[in-house]
Amino acid sequence: MSTGNAISDPTSETAGLAQGERRQITAVFMDIVGFSTIASKADPEDLEHWLEEFYGQARSIIEAQGGEVTEYLGDGVVALFGLARADELAASKAVSAAMTALEEVDAGASQGITTQLRIGVATGDAAVRIDRGRENLPRATGMVTTLARRIQQQAAPGTVMIAASTQALLRGGIATEEFGNQNLKGFAEAQTLFRPLANQTQIITSSSTSSFVGRKEVLRQIDASSYPTLLIGQAGIGKSALARHLADTANAVTSFAADGVKTPSSYQPFAQWLLQHTGCTLPDFTDIVAKFSTFDDDAQKALALVLGLPEGQSLLIDRSNVALKGLIEDSLWQAINAAQPNGLLIFEDLHWLDNASFGVLRHILQNAYNHTHQILMTSREDIKIDKHLGQCRLTVIPLAPLSDLEAAEMLDAVAGGTTSPDKKAFVISQSAGIPLFIEHLLKRNSFDDATTANVPGSLKDLLADQIDATGPTKAVLQCAAVIGQTFTFDMLEAIASDHAPLDVHLEQACQKGVLKKLDVAKWAFAHALLHQAAYDSLLRNKRIAYHAKIAAHLKENHVDAVMRNPALLTAHLSRAEQHIPAIENYLSVSRWALSQGAFDDAETHVLAAIALCEKAPADVDVSSHEIACYSALGSIRMQTQGFTAASAMMAFETVAKLASRKGSHSSANGPAFYGSFTHAVVSGDKKGATRFAGMLRKIANEAQSDKPDSELRLASLCTDTVLHFNSGEFAKASTRFKTLRRHYDITTHGAMITSYGADTFAAAQMIDCVTRAICGETHLVSEMIMEADAHQQQMNIPVMQPWVQIWGA
Repeated sequence: MSTGNAISDPTSETAGLAQGERRQITAVFMDIVGFSTIASKADPEDLEHWLEEFYGQARSIIEAQGGEVTEYLGDGVVALFGLARADELAASKAVSAAMTALEEVDAGASQGITTQLRIGVATGDAAVRIDRGRENLPRATGMVTTLARRIQQQAAPGTVMIAASTQALLRGGIATEEFGNQNLKGFAEAQTLFRPLANQTQIITSSSTSSFVGRKEVLRQIDASSYPTLLIGQAGIGKSALARHLADTANAVTSFAADGVKTPSSYQPFAQWLLQHTGCTLPDFTDIVAKFSTFDDDAQKALALVLGLPEGQSLLIDRSNVALKGLIEDSLWQAINAAQPNGLLIFEDLHWLDNASFGVLRHILQNAYNHTHQILMTSREDIKIDKHLGQCRLTVIPLAPLSDLEAAEMLDAVAGGTTSPDKKAFVISQSAGIPLFIEHLLKRNSFDDATTANVPGSLKDLLADQIDATGPTKAVLQCAAVIGQTFTFDMLEAIASDHAPLDVHLEQACQKGVLKKLDVAKWAFAHALLHQAAYDSLLRNKRIAYHAKIAAHLKENHVDAVMRNPALLTAHLSRAEQHIPAIENYLSVSRWALSQGAFDDAETHVLAAIALCEKAPADVDVSSHEIACYSALGSIRMQTQGFTAASAMMAFETVAKLASRKGSHSSANGPAFYGSFTHAVVSGDKKGATRFAGMLRKIANEAQSDKPDSELRLASLCTDTVLHFNSGEFAKASTRFKTLRRHYDITTHGAMITSYGADTFAAAQMIDCVTRAICGETHLVSEMIMEADAHQQQMNIPVMQPWVQIWGA
């Protein structure tokens, strides 16, 4: 029978375990429509040429958007996005690649073959392999690729269909049409799918995106600045919200937003602006001339060149690269200035800006001082900013997280004041004052009342990307995440020594904003969601192994700390799936809390042990531990809720059922039988009291017959004393107590109260006082009462004091 210790050698290296990690990825499944019909009529060599052309075109489109083709399946291609490194735009890039493939794949055209595709896209968690040497194994394992394939089968020829999980991550960049109640093969529940609409941008209507609180000091700095302003801050810190707030108050505003999906395109935000300004989806040169009629021919051609129109191509021959670059930058600035001679110009997400567009922005910054424009820019920390704008005169304002008060104000604004205090406190504690995190945690909790530590899918890529950016330090962060949100160097060294020198990695993580240093040997993750994201990225077997190593380290090197806080060890044993040690340690924690008078904590730990018993695998025998858990639960509830409490009796009745199911009683049943006996006595159930006293006597004689001072034997002597007293057998009661008194030692047996729920010696001692009085030995009573008081004074157990006073009176 298994003992539940999942890791036989917790200190062994983890190198033998599966190498890789958990990631949220987006899968694309492309399939050629009508392939079988075409293939049945084609020459094998022509067919091979056609497929190779299709594979090459598909791969080029996928790789241009940062994806990776992982499988070729005859007439299909499987591609994954966010595989090698997390990408917050993985879903958008995958959908963009799929839509581009519909338009641009024309394999077989020279042979008169029309290639039509249908494509499915899905996002979800997968176990990702990092060993590229095993070519015959899939790069990712999970249902996400199967879902993408099933969605592809549901798509109409010449269309893309995407999962709801993907649609939720498009960030408003692509409009979609909803198709509900779609039944997919192999999926029990109907799915809601979406079809992306080409050349349409979704209009964001969420009220949360317009919520703006705080930032009074930042607004003051922007208002006081005589230079263009650059807002710097991490993803989700509220840069866009602040820009929208300023735009709402400006008399005129034009926004240019860099697009992370379209970064390979030169002049991307300015080309997008030209399209919007001309009012044409596909403008021609006449539209440019009509809109900018006062411009000279070269300027009009420069704008045409930005849009890729053939009329602009002549400039490539007539001008040198340097001259052409200057002409384009000046022409775009003229166009912007003509369209909006004053007011606010906003340039968002400079970290995604292409190099050519940086040249335009630099030209505007250098020439805007003679005009009446206010310029606001936003960006994350990025080396490109200093490279391209380092020589420009700017007011740079770092954005800090919201305070707890501001976060609470934002929650009220987003949820209309309907958030419960518990949810509000949880969201604030997890979000670290980052508005985007506040919004998405609130959305997650609006559907789930349980305040869990799971990272919302909408934030996974964003957080994982921040961790991935630390490079080799990521492995150290994963180890640290197993320890907790806060960790010490000593604990980290116990499981991450293979990555030494650790101080270099810790410094790198601090520089990247993932960790913060608390003191000389203590660090913490910058916020709870980063910690959880790092932990979630570990494969389950690695987590188990690391938790086991930490548990072993604690037991070997931190005995004092474990004694002060046994729950520290229990958490790691539990997560290491060492079920029996974890349950036993929870019970130990409970007894420790009980000895400190922390009854609520003691009960919480016992309930946690019971939960572990229920979750234990079928091959792990926890029956005796269940009995011990419910025995402890009954004992605690007797002390906190009274000897006759129904909840206490429920626990003891559960013990009786468990023992009957097991087929025999053991020493572990002792506290339960004692508690059930006490409950029966106080309830006036003589028959039940006699039965439980007999059961306790039986197991005491069977298990510990050679140890008269065992706890079982002493508990049995106590119940016999009480039983004889209640039956009027006073002589027998005195005899039993004399035996009990002879073998009882307060130093050895005083701790019995933590498991039996009462001071077994004191219970019998108080009864013997009354027995002596009834039997006419009144001259002994005063001395015995003083002895009982002295015993209670030494034990100092509050729950027993009223009983002593009652019997003494």
